[in-house]
Amino acid sequence: MEYLEFSIFDLVHWPHAGQKLEGEEQIQIYENHMEEWLLAERMGFDTIWLGEHHFTEYSMTPSPNIMLSTLAQRTKNIKIGNMINALNFNDPWRMAEEFAMLDILSKGRLLIGLGRSADVLEYEKFGMPLEDGRPRFKEGLELIKKAFSQEVVDHDGQFFYVKGGSLTPRPIQKPYPQIYTTCLSPETHAWAAKEGYPVSTLFLPPDRASESYNTYMSERKKNNLEVDPKNYLMARHVYVAETKEKAMEDAKEPMLEFLRLFQNAAVPDTQEELDSFPENFKFFTQFFAPFFGGELTYEGLIESGLFICGDPETVAEEIQFQQEQIGFGQLMCWMSFGNLSHNKVMNSMELFGKHVMPKFKSSVKIS
Repeated sequence: MEYLEFSIFDLVHWPHAGQKLEGEEQIQIYENHMEEWLLAERMGFDTIWLGEHHFTEYSMTPSPNIMLSTLAQRTKNIKIGNMINALNFNDPWRMAEEFAMLDILSKGRLLIGLGRSADVLEYEKFGMPLEDGRPRFKEGLELIKKAFSQEVVDHDGQFFYVKGGSLTPRPIQKPYPQIYTTCLSPETHAWAAKEGYPVSTLFLPPDRASESYNTYMSERKKNNLEVDPKNYLMARHVYVAETKEKAMEDAKEPMLEFLRLFQNAAVPDTQEELDSFPENFKFFTQFFAPFFGGELTYEGLIESGLFICGDPETVAEEIQFQQEQIGFGQLMCWMSFGNLSHNKVMNSMELFGKHVMPKFKSSVKIS
């Protein structure tokens, strides 16, 4: 059995459907998630990844970097990262400055995840054409790398301009923290592999994820880059309880709530909108299609491998199966989802840390 790294991925959903986001309840949500991330460090997880979303109950971290700055002060060893900052919605020079500060505050534990948002409704509300997402991301990434690697930066691009800029402060890690990117479309696989960026992906069943992994690694090999599973991260919803039956019962309503939150936040309202995506967004026509065909059910999520749920032994066996089929080197565990209670998240994480992770940190084969 291959050695695996395990991380926590969290978007910090608002768990109270129909209740307005205001008041002290928001404080409690942040405190609950912080407690979960501190437990992740104690249980031996390798990294905590936080994501960026806007305008929606789907995520209470529109600026994950602010949360990471707090997390950096409350942890000592675990790596911290954003997966992702939606670079097309941000000023890249400001991002470079924040990354440098975070790397200093964390004493060199920062990982940087960058991508373009895939959530159509965010583009609409920001008034940004879908076709601008990819070129804004690529130019923004170019400017960030200039900020990290050049003493004085001149940049006159399609979207961004800097004249004689010098990054202050500068990151601890040299030449700069490792940059990751999200990867769903075939074009992104080829580009990320050529540029040498490790990638993360989600919502792909094992057979399609295996194709994704093989495509990405084949492209790396073509470009004379190392072919190492550590460069491919797979995100999965994960829930562990004392018995398989309890896990299935506990997680059903929270997973259905997650699907509702995701659909409201990211999925176009009509098939017509989906069909009208521009060329460089066409992959997402396929990605969002299941939401229009009634294909997504709780049982279907488990059967398809998108949700790993059960007692510790069942969960470990499913992770081993998927790792062998796909090849990923890190499992990003999405353990707080929908309206799952804080106590159940904590219990699930403890069971996972005590009884699942150790199986992948040694040479013991799961029978």
